[in-house]
Amino acid sequence: MSTNTLSVVPVAIIAGALAGCASTPPPTMQTGPDAEVTVDGLVRIDHSVLPVVYVKPEIDLTAYTRFMLDPVDVAYQKDPRGRTQSGGAGATDNFALTPSQMEDLKGMFQETVVEVLTEDDGYELTAEPGPDVLRITASLIDLVVAVPTEQGGRGGVYTTSYGLVTLILELRDSESGEILARASDRRDPTRTRGSRNMAEVSPTYVRSDVMTMFRRWADVLRERLDELRMM
Repeated sequence: MSTNTLSVVPVAIIAGALAGCASTPPPTMQTGPDAEVTVDGLVRIDHSVLPVVYVKPEIDLTAYTRFMLDPVDVAYQKDPRGRTQSGGAGATDNFALTPSQMEDLKGMFQETVVEVLTEDDGYELTAEPGPDVLRITASLIDLVVAVPTEQGGRGGVYTTSYGLVTLILELRDSESGEILARASDRRDPTRTRGSRNMAEVSPTYVRSDVMTMFRRWADVLRERLDELRMM
């Protein structure tokens, strides 16, 4: 397990790494009176690999050698319908996951992020805060389940969309709770395996597409942390 610390680099370079150095044009931190600044002091990054990225100016990551991953929270966009309820014409449905499906969703996300962060001589994870621990908090919000969950066991059922979900990712100092960076991205898991007009609603296909979406988010996080460590 590598114990290299994250090197001190100018804030513009750190911001670029968090946002995605490979994009064109390169990521840049907004400046001037029109810069977007959050209430907790983070500044918007333009041209990032994720649609929305904010970082703290003069961010310093030199002290962090380990990472603490919080359990993921999940929140529906609106109160979901029961398993047997249906909407009227033109209604936007948001169906409820069963308790076991919800726990499975959380478990898939957590396991994917842990796997990606620790594989290939990756990062040391800890359950306790400390002066060298960076806290990673992820939330899946505005969840829309577009297909009734009871259809998941039936064959021959197709849809243009399983639904939508937004990832909110935050990096914090584990002891003080100070926010250092925040990113968000909204995705439809039916689009993770390329452009398709229709997707089959089955446990196998839905799980595969959701896992692919989670893996892509985890890969972005790992790639950005690797770039910072190499710097």
